[in-house]
Amino acid sequence: MREFNAEIDEDLYNYLDFLERTRFIKNKNDALHKALLLFKKLSMHDWLPDIYRIGENRVIIMDRGMLLDLFESLSEVEIYRAGSTTALKRKVLKPEFRDINLTHKGNWPLVLNELQNLGWGNFERIEDEIKIESAAVPSAYLRGYLETMFKVHLEEHHTNIDDLVIFRVTSQKRDTWL
Repeated sequence: MREFNAEIDEDLYNYLDFLERTRFIKNKNDALHKALLLFKKLSMHDWLPDIYRIGENRVIIMDRGMLLDLFESLSEVEIYRAGSTTALKRKVLKPEFRDINLTHKGNWPLVLNELQNLGWGNFERIEDEIKIESAAVPSAYLRGYLETMFKVHLEEHHTNIDDLVIFRVTSQKRDTWL
């Protein structure tokens, strides 16, 4: 590790001090280290005023309510189709997915990790189930997306826990358009 000194304004110092006192962070150095790793991971050095990018992706920061307003104007079938269309385009346009057999469950974490890294929620595959916590989009959209990516039929298992969606694989999908 190398050491360097940085000057920060009083307000930012007080904020870091507060985070340290409340044990939200270990110490100020640890917080700065994590912030810089995030800065690097998100390619923040490539951000222009009002334009945020992560690699070839454009980042749009919007209130969750605004996003849900968009989906509320669509029927559940339209939301499902939008998710399915997104998956079809993703398969064609993402070169790293072209040669991977996504019908093989062992390859599903590639897609699920990408969605998680892009902020769609927390994804975990457990045998024939996909557990999604804190999803950014409605379950119909996710079902359309995942069914199309993995060529399976998914059934949503309803729980009493807010922000938890569980999909169970019911069968393989034939090669048809929806």
